[in-house]
Amino acid sequence: MPLHARKFALVNGLSWRPSGNNVVPPNKCITNDNMEEFFVQCWEDGSKPNVTQGRRYINHILTHHGRPPLNKHHRQQYASVMDVYKGLEREDEWRNYNGQGAKPLSKDNVKKLLLANIRSADGKIDVRRLRNKVLASALILCGWHPKDAWRIKDENVICLDDFRDSDGHLRPKFLFNDLCHNKLKKLKVFNTIGCGCKGSHHPKNDDCPFNILKWYQELKEENDERLMGRKSSLSRLERRRHFDERGNLIDRKFFRSITKDGGCGE
Repeated sequence: MPLHARKFALVNGLSWRPSGNNVVPPNKCITNDNMEEFFVQCWEDGSKPNVTQGRRYINHILTHHGRPPLNKHHRQQYASVMDVYKGLEREDEWRNYNGQGAKPLSKDNVKKLLLANIRSADGKIDVRRLRNKVLASALILCGWHPKDAWRIKDENVICLDDFRDSDGHLRPKFLFNDLCHNKLKKLKVFNTIGCGCKGSHHPKNDDCPFNILKWYQELKEENDERLMGRKSSLSRLERRRHFDERGNLIDRKFFRSITKDGGCGE
């Protein structure tokens, strides 16, 4: 946003200059002519993406001054500006624009994440490292967006400790069940994360995706039990936050934040 603020000031020769968090020009400077010049400059600088981002900036400064946003419902006030914007949308470069999207992780980066160390110097499991590796592994192996991971609750996670492949090898896995499809919300889907050991499962392998998920789940259960033991010492507000009317823990999300003392939070 500061970049667009500077562009708005320079292209229109304003004496006002953005500084710090002050990215909103005076109301008298936000004229139709100035907005038209701004959009043309955005087009010359960065084609479609820069223009669409510039429109968000324009709507931000308009609403900051209590003025209606730039859209078809307020064409009477911004007719000339809308004409310029619609004219840019008709350009071949706009219609044929294809976003590059995010670049995929390289093989080396994926390897570093999946083989990341989860232990501190004394050899004990570091809670923060464990949580970060568990989450990163899940995003890579299941193809999730971060928001997909945050939606998963404990009730969606099923641990199959004794699962064996058709070859007879022990291959435990986690089943993430009853999830919603990203585009078809009514469609239920599931994902699995299984053992990554060679041959049969090795329960002490730090690089096995199943192991780190299992340790993470056990750590959360330990923190839940510790919270249950402190229930009588909690305030009424804290009890309402963590427990239902029957005194049971309210269903919580599987992936949690880390508290200051290293425990698992919400």
